[in-house]
Amino acid sequence: MLWVICNESIAEDVRDTLEGNGVSGYTVWREVVGTHIGHKTHWGDAIFPGRNWTFMTVDEEEHINAAIQRLKEMKKEDRYHRAGIKAFTQDADAAV
Repeated sequence: MLWVICNESIAEDVRDTLEGNGVSGYTVWREVVGTHIGHKTHWGDAIFPGRNWTFMTVDEEEHINAAIQRLKEMKKEDRYHRAGIKAFTQDADAAV
């Protein structure tokens, strides 16, 4: 399973990255708000503007790994690094 949290300003690029690396489907939460010590706070208001999107996908390991590699490359670019992007993996077992 891959989780990606990114600023809304780069969310379409993240979506394109997932799709471009063979990810067959994903769930998106838009207008996610939050903060992390040492990083920008996004509450979606006048004081702390901006929101994040969260993507979650469960797919073949090769597709997840390809997407992660591209996300790492993106984060090296100033535009993406400044906007904010994080990715996390976790094991997932089908329950139903």
